Amino acid sequence: MTDTETPSRDEPTAGGEEARELSAEEWIDLLDEEADLAADFVEGLLDRLDLPGDIEIEIGEQQAFITLQDVGSGLLIGRRGATLDALQELVRCAIQRQTERRSHVRIDVEGYRSRQLDKLRDKCRDAIAEVRESGKPVRLEPMDAYERKMMHDLAASSAGVSSASEGNEPRRRVVIQPET
Repeated sequence: MTDTETPSRDEPTAGGEEARELSAEEWIDLLDEEADLAADFVEGLLDRLDLPGDIEIEIGEQQAFITLQDVGSGLLIGRRGATLDALQELVRCAIQRQTERRSHVRIDVEGYRSRQLDKLRDKCRDAIAEVRESGKPVRLEPMDAYERKMMHDLAASSAGVSSASEGNEPRRRVVIQPET
């Protein structure tokens, strides 16, 4: 899957059966299930770490979002979001182990990821303006697949530019380039 594609809503299959497209209602049910599993996992983690916190669940079109509020510490964010990235990976693994399918849950703590995404969008808008002015490609900083998709969506909605991803994880980045 490229960064600009929508995650597949194909139903996971066993025994080599053909996958089928999920209805909107089935997709929401799948996201609800994954969100509940993620919230339970995170709640257990907060209990073990003896940390306070409220868990908010939001179901989007393509993903479920779990936000931890009132944690009262940067402990779950870490330096440059490293601990939050590790928490995201733990939640992903826990969900996949229980459901045997790809996880569609995104974890945030105290709005950290949301603020980072806003900063990336600002940088992408600046890059778009620079490409329009100079006619030369601009490479953005490395980011995860979800952030890259958001930058590709932003570039796609902007006239005169296109975008592509380059590099390998974890250094994969978006390149904004003049539209050809």
